Amino acid sequence: MRTIHHHTVLPTNAERVWPAMLSPATFLYLCKGLFTMPALAGRVEPFRAGESGTGWLFVLHIVPAYRHTIEVLDVDAATHTVRTHERGGLLKAWNHTLHVEAIDDRTCRYSDTVDIDAGRATALAVAVANVIFRYRQRRWHRLVRQHLLPEGTAYGGVRVDP
Repeated sequence: MRTIHHHTVLPTNAERVWPAMLSPATFLYLCKGLFTMPALAGRVEPFRAGESGTGWLFVLHIVPAYRHTIEVLDVDAATHTVRTHERGGLLKAWNHTLHVEAIDDRTCRYSDTVDIDAGRATALAVAVANVIFRYRQRRWHRLVRQHLLPEGTAYGGVRVDP
């Protein structure tokens, strides 16, 4: 098992990022261009603790890679933290913690921490994960600029007052 950690400072408040973190549409947006999971397409309900689902993961949106399972272990609104256990393909475990914390009323720190176990392929999985999370965090900045600035419109039609 190896752990990676990536974080970025976003130019908006944590209260605007938190509902976006729970949205399947955000997951699909953040990964767009790298991979997709069609089973989540069109879902509008936020992720909830205790739910689990399995679906095909498509690399570059066209190549079926493997069936990926996501179990949402915890959604903690008080700490703005989501924890998942994921697996599929070479991945025996992909334990993902997503977290956002306020820096001030107009800035927050978003972080991804992942414990990865892919057996003998763990080093390769870690290298791929580092690329994925650098990409995802760049996409977070784009999402914030387009939809989540404190003075901007609400994301997903849900108004979040700054």
